[in-house]
Amino acid sequence: MAKRTKEKELLSFYETEEGLHKINTIKSGLSNNTIKSFPQIFATIAKSNLQILLGISFYSFIKKVEDPGKFSLNEIEFMAAFFGVEYDTMLKFVRSAMILSKNQRKSSVKKR
Repeated sequence: MAKRTKEKELLSFYETEEGLHKINTIKSGLSNNTIKSFPQIFATIAKSNLQILLGISFYSFIKKVEDPGKFSLNEIEFMAAFFGVEYDTMLKFVRSAMILSKNQRKSSVKKR
């Protein structure tokens, strides 16, 4: 299936009742600051779906999730619009994920 067709298919899914429910769940979590990491988002939406919508390779997406500082401002803006939150809310989430990721890497280095 062509990439554009898959994007359109995903976007149309997220316009259905089930898709909107998933988006609203994430929107509420981001707005209330109860979602603190990407794995919490991926419990609701598949990694590959978000990766396809962002238009990047799966490998690049995984690297960006591991080090959220690698997300571009355009990608953060897209995610904010997709989840229906303010840009600043999404930026704050990515920044928090970045700090959490950095602290986890430091603690794993200390254990060695």
